[in-house]
Amino acid sequence: MPAEPHDVLELAMEGFFRRRGVLDPSRVVPGLGASLSESLALGFLAAGACVQHELGAYLGLEKSTVSRLVAGMTEKGWVERGRDPDNRRFQKVVLTGPGQRAATQIADAVRQRHERWLAALSPEEQQALAIGLPALVRAMTAEFGED
Repeated sequence: MPAEPHDVLELAMEGFFRRRGVLDPSRVVPGLGASLSESLALGFLAAGACVQHELGAYLGLEKSTVSRLVAGMTEKGWVERGRDPDNRRFQKVVLTGPGQRAATQIADAVRQRHERWLAALSPEEQQALAIGLPALVRAMTAEFGED
């Protein structure tokens, strides 16, 4: 009996997140100790400094969670924060030199990992992913009312 589409999706999503290392910082870049949230934040900040609420909006995290995330990255020496000169009510977050290096290291490692995974797929499977994954993200975005 063929599996139902929702069963296939559930198993695929579970396997995807477990193997992607969402819950294990050592799986993002071995030896770096960056969580997935830190990795995503570093990637976002690599494009330029931002205020904490922008980072929170990008990551989909609550204000207090973003504050703890930034505090942890500050302790690791990856970011600095200070008052936004344009609006003193906001904390501006900027990558440090070590933070930029960590962001580059993460981006390179993830790119190489994705290239290996894609190389293991047939052209048809690659095409199916190119169509299916963006469609799934679009459906998820619509359900949660995000941009």
